[in-house]
Amino acid sequence: MKSTGIFKQAVLSALLLLAAALAWTNREEIALMWQPLSAEETRPDRAPRATPVIVARTEVVNDDITFSAIGTGFAQRSVTLRAPSDGIVTELLIEPGKLFAKDEVLLRLDDRDERLAVELAEARLDRASSEQTRYQQLQDTGVAAISRFEDVQTAFRVARIALEQARADLADRTLRAPFDGVSGLALVEVGDRISLTDAVASFDDRTSLLVEFQLPEALLFRVAPGLPVAASTPAVPNRSFDGQVAEVDSRLDEGSRSAQVRALVDNGEDLLRPGASFSIRLDLPGSAYPSVPELALQFAEGSLHVWRVRDEKAEKVEVQMVRRRAGRVILDGPLEAGDAIVVEGTQRLRPGLAVETLNAAPGANS
Repeated sequence: MKSTGIFKQAVLSALLLLAAALAWTNREEIALMWQPLSAEETRPDRAPRATPVIVARTEVVNDDITFSAIGTGFAQRSVTLRAPSDGIVTELLIEPGKLFAKDEVLLRLDDRDERLAVELAEARLDRASSEQTRYQQLQDTGVAAISRFEDVQTAFRVARIALEQARADLADRTLRAPFDGVSGLALVEVGDRISLTDAVASFDDRTSLLVEFQLPEALLFRVAPGLPVAASTPAVPNRSFDGQVAEVDSRLDEGSRSAQVRALVDNGEDLLRPGASFSIRLDLPGSAYPSVPELALQFAEGSLHVWRVRDEKAEKVEVQMVRRRAGRVILDGPLEAGDAIVVEGTQRLRPGLAVETLNAAPGANS
């Protein structure tokens, strides 16, 4: 019997503690229920008291986001220099990191035979030119035959073509810079015999770098050529380099569902190198949406909604969430800037219920 009494006391104590906890959790509602009523409030013909709420103002914000990606840098123009023809290297001017202007000599091959061929072609052209001049004078006097004069003219044209060919062969014994750029490590040395198309060195125009990275398809509509980017690389710590989107691929990769993007990054100080890894940051502009405090967003019956106060009555507005940001939610729905949205007291609301706003909401229609 004594143990039964102790058990009852324990159960009673537990119930009392549970009741106290529930009372503390709902202290605001209980306080409102037990507020003393004035004589005016107890009149039988008086309308029910409006439900007190606290509201906040709707703001219209842009759904801007910051996107970061890792990419790889490439020279704006980059080629592998190759031997212009077969031969022995007699002069090599290529040095790693050396800057060359367009058409500057990078490498020469032995060209003795080609120079002799040019001299021979020049001599033959001189002779053909003299013959043409002489027969032209005879043709004017009517002494030379027309057929012979035509043969002389043909010989002159053939000699001129032969000289052009000889000069082209001589030019092919010299490798020149294709554009203003910087050479890499030479793959040949003076005295080497090289063959046509053998690789000689890399050659880059790195006044600007192209950084390639992947952009998810969900963000593709936000990016267009000219959009500013910021790039950083471990090769140059504590620095950020300005650039802009240069090209966006016309196709998405089926595996990653992303598009390849190229950003053009200025390298006027020549601090950046092709092949380096880059961290790319883009501030992507978005559309304008209404924004409310996160506390205002409610979920019921499978949909999201907020309560708007209009003409001192509660109005349920269904919305869709776009994004959470710093204690607020960006929504897609029929809300306008300045709408009074309930942030406290939502539990007792229903459509058309009279409400009393306990605070001011600038711009609200209440």
